[in-house]
Parts: sequence; structure tokens; C-alpha cells
Amino acid sequence: MRKTFATLGIFGFVATTAPAGLVAQTELSETQEIALAVSAAPSNLSDDATVLVLDGNRYRVAREGSNGVTCMVSRSRPLSMEPICYDPEASRTILEIEKRRVELRLDGLSPEEIESRERAAIDSGEITLPEGPAMAYMMSANQVLYADDTTLVGSWNPHMHVYSPYATPIKHGISGSPSLEATMVADEGEPNASLIIILREFTSREE
Repeated sequence: MRKTFATLGIFGFVATTAPAGLVAQTELSETQEIALAVSAAPSNLSDDATVLVLDGNRYRVAREGSNGVTCMVSRSRPLSMEPICYDPEASRTILEIEKRRVELRLDGLSPEEIESRERAAIDSGEITLPEGPAMAYMMSANQVLYADDTTLVGSWNPHMHVYSPYATPIKHGISGSPSLEATMVADEGEPNASLIIILREFTSREE
């Protein structure tokens, strides 16, 4: 079976088709990718942010910033598009985890191989984890998200991540099923675990 997904609008990007289960990626021009990346956060954060774009299987800096914030379009799944802006502390730490995960997935490594390399990099100090509050913003109405079971979620809700490495719901006093009424833990037990905070509105900026 072949899978395809197209998202139109101000960005006009189209995902490539690929057999289910194989590595694929969404094709964006550099201009489109920059516009989508910075749409993840309000302009007072993203106007002066560094922006990374995917060039083949690797991210590169397309725009140098001046405020310590970094924006990119992550791709945790073959056809997902996840605009995200990291604050300075998250840019120094969590960003490297996310960037490497995408790049290694595009190289064809298995989830187990990626996890092994990631843990080795953390153990060696090559990747560092946050020493204080670290946040990321996902407020773009043009995000294309997928659930863990590969179900298309779409833009879901505008939200932010407050990183708490290796967090679990119990650690933060959360019980029962995940609920939008308070907060949820994403990537539970992982080095990039975070508390998800639902925000009121998507960003309205257009490039």
C-alpha cells in the first residue's frame, strides 16, 4: 500500500509518496521550510531565531539568529511536519537529540540503533541534558502530527514542552489517563521527556 499526504495553504508543501514503512521525507523549498519553522512560535521569539533546514539527510543553518532560540521542522515520522522553536537552554541540549533522531532515521537506522547511539552520546557527554528550565514551542496551525500508532493527528492543539529529562507521570504527581485539563508527559522515561502545556491559540504569522 502507498501512503501520501499533502498540506496546502500559505506554505504549499507536498509530501513525497513512499511505500508504507520505508523512510520518506517531506520536500520543502528552503523558503518554505524557514517560514514553516518560525511559525512554531510568536514573532517576539522567532524573528531573531536561528533556523535549521533539512538538506538531504542532514540539517544545516539557513539563517543565523541572535537570541539563542532555534527553530526547525522536525520529522519524527516519514510524512510528519513538526515546526518547533527551542528556547536557548533547549537549543543547547534537547535540540541535538531531536536533530540526530531525524537524521539517523533518514539514514535508515532502526529505533533500537538510534536509541543506542543516543544513550552513548549522553553517557560520553557529547549530548548534554538541561540543567535548568528548557522549553520548546509548537504553535503552528500548519503542523502535521502523527500518533505513536501512526494515526494522522493533524495540527492537534497549540502547545509547548517544558523538558524534564526521564520524567514520568508519577514523578510529577499525575495519575489516571492523559488529560488536556492539566498536563501530560511526552516521551515518558526518555532523556527528552517533557510536560506538555496546551496553549490557547495557534500563531497567526504568515511569511
